[in-house]
Amino acid sequence: MMKLGKYLLVPWFSLAVYTVLSIYNGPAGIIPYRELKNEHQKILENLDKLRAINDELEGTMDALRYDQETIRIKARELGYGEKNERFVRIVGLPGIRLSEMKPGMIRTFVQPVPSGKTYRLISFCMGIILFTLFLAGDMLFKNDDSIHKY
Repeated sequence: MMKLGKYLLVPWFSLAVYTVLSIYNGPAGIIPYRELKNEHQKILENLDKLRAINDELEGTMDALRYDQETIRIKARELGYGEKNERFVRIVGLPGIRLSEMKPGMIRTFVQPVPSGKTYRLISFCMGIILFTLFLAGDMLFKNDDSIHKY
């Protein structure tokens, strides 16, 4: 009777393997949680950069609304001028426009791959291996017992 009781450990062992794999690396496990936490930190840093860019753009917008000299400078950067003004363009030099002001950066996040089927397959195979080991052990010890009886 005790020999058959160990076969009841096989489903529990499979369940334990599946549970450990799911807790550690499942869709809501420890590793995906760490990855999401890192992505959250990147998004917060990006939000801070966007706020700084927004403040800079608001300052530029206010200057363009109310300051005539800023409007003149910006118009010249865009190629406009006043009457009787002439422009000289030197070929080979970079333009006056600054490309530092970007509206934002695109952030992508790493989506955890749901791998429940893989964990079920691994735990099933581990259960089969344990069952096979138990069966092989019983077969070997049964043959040893039968040899010693005679």
